[in-house]
Amino acid sequence: MLGLAVQPPPQARAGVALYPPIAARISSETSIFEELSQIWAVATLVHYTGEVLYDQLGGRVADSAHPLPESTHGSSSSSSGSSSEKNRAYFYFPDLVVPSPGRYCIRVSLMQMDYSSDASPEGVVVVREYVDSLWIDVEDRETATSRPSGRERAFLRVLKNDGQQVPSAPA
Repeated sequence: MLGLAVQPPPQARAGVALYPPIAARISSETSIFEELSQIWAVATLVHYTGEVLYDQLGGRVADSAHPLPESTHGSSSSSSGSSSEKNRAYFYFPDLVVPSPGRYCIRVSLMQMDYSSDASPEGVVVVREYVDSLWIDVEDRETATSRPSGRERAFLRVLKNDGQQVPSAPA
């Protein structure tokens, strides 16, 4: 099950990297490590009208799966999944930029290579699932700085401990 471990801020400035940075995670009752080499996530911008704005989101919009260390496999409390579901891997988007003012959300899609089709032996890409962020109001002027929740800060610490570059909160 795909979920967002760190949501984008409710307000952002056009052309400036979102803070906190978005992070998604996969939780599952079973080990998925064998599949991780065949999956990745892609972030896209969705206008409030529902239109998907391909190629409009700036920054690194795709990430491969990063296995989570065993110590962070605690139960996922941000979804309605069963208590036996454990966080297994994450995807990190540290520098997403929304270029224009408006109301948007970020859609994170879980992609997987499927080599089972005889018609396409080189494989096809399948969207396994997706999750949409909360809405973001993007403006041309400076906006209030958003702070991640305690749970989000804890997840960002896990990413930092895993070697990811996690930006500091804007001053």
